[in-house]
Amino acid sequence: MDDRIRSFIFAVDGPSGSGKSTTARLVARRLGLRHIDTGAMYRVVTLCAREAGIDPGDGVKLGSLARGLAISIVPVADAEPRVRVGERDVTAEIRSPDITAAVSAVSAHPDVRAAMVKRQRQLASKGGVILEGRDIGSVVLPWADVKIYLDASLRIRAQRRHAEMMRAGIPTTIEDVERDLLRRDTLDASREASPLVCPVGAWVVDTSNVTIDEEVQRVIDLADEAVRERKDGARVSQRKRFVYRSITTFVAAVYHVVFGMRVRRILRAEPGQNYLFASNHRAYSDPPAVSCRLPREVHFVAKDSLFKVPVLGPLIRYLNAFPIRREMFDREAMAHAVKVLNTGGSVLIFPEGGRIRGREFGTARSGVGYLAIQTGAPVVPCFVEGTNHLHLCLFRLRRFRVIQGRPIRIPRALAEEYRRQDDRSLYRRHSEMVLAAIRALRDGAP
Repeated sequence: MDDRIRSFIFAVDGPSGSGKSTTARLVARRLGLRHIDTGAMYRVVTLCAREAGIDPGDGVKLGSLARGLAISIVPVADAEPRVRVGERDVTAEIRSPDITAAVSAVSAHPDVRAAMVKRQRQLASKGGVILEGRDIGSVVLPWADVKIYLDASLRIRAQRRHAEMMRAGIPTTIEDVERDLLRRDTLDASREASPLVCPVGAWVVDTSNVTIDEEVQRVIDLADEAVRERKDGARVSQRKRFVYRSITTFVAAVYHVVFGMRVRRILRAEPGQNYLFASNHRAYSDPPAVSCRLPREVHFVAKDSLFKVPVLGPLIRYLNAFPIRREMFDREAMAHAVKVLNTGGSVLIFPEGGRIRGREFGTARSGVGYLAIQTGAPVVPCFVEGTNHLHLCLFRLRRFRVIQGRPIRIPRALAEEYRRQDDRSLYRRHSEMVLAAIRALRDGAP
């Protein structure tokens, strides 16, 4: 086993009773990882809300409560981790039937999820961790190195949960458990904030008819495969043309000295790898702001009308811009981007499809997902701020910053499967996942 696996971030998602907790705990033990049960964190919020007399429908109060809780998950050798609020051990209390029945409703509130997601990202920031829940690979950690979606038939899941409850001395029937699981599945999949989905790029592992040892080994095998794919990745030249390097160096100097631009690199680029960079879009100055400090030449999309402007058109074309028609899915532009990526080049694209005013993001379009699936190129989310207020940045009244995040990867075998499906909704879901990663950079994700 490659030592790099021990620095990986693992995301394990799936419905209740699919085996997430047991599998994640055993994988963590085998690989020496930290194990975070994110579902336990939502159970803690539910327990504390009940004790404080907070209505499960009051999202504002629940969010305030969630932000103030000091939740910790303490590993225990050869046993289930202990869950604490401050110094209080609540491991047993949060597994009661009352908490189980109420947790889906409490966790559906956006304010609660925002508070917990922020904490979960902090816990995962240094790697060497496995998180399990219902939105880890899609929302919490889209950049996870290994994504797993565990599933099983409803009946099998009910039998497992029934056995757990009987061991805990909680009387019930398999039929009652099955009805409760179906209710929770419906709530989790239909909630507006971070619904339960199989993340794009996640391996589906059906646990209905396999042993727990087989499940654990399957996850470890997939981690080994992720390491091999990185070792066998593209080997492309990172040389920059002299004029391109001179212009981008000059632009970077102006942005830094005059406007106070600061660049933060969470990305640690692998020298021989090309990337698909995806950024939010506020102003025409975004492409040079994002690309001027990258260690390689970047091709980027630009509105087709810009190429008709004298001087500007030939200049941006020389700097690797290519036109795109924004009122439609421009297949010609997408074909050009695919060619660039397949021949070892890097591309910068904007998931929102155009400039969006204000702090909030627009709707993700399918272009980023299409390119990622068609080429298999890792997507690097980037967040840029201040480009639409350069006059204020000049006097340091606004921040001008660029943040490069961790790559979002799709395993080769899954990318090939997705290409055969050619499903537009799949492209859109991937783009939404990338936009979630960009939003995480805005919100201060480690």
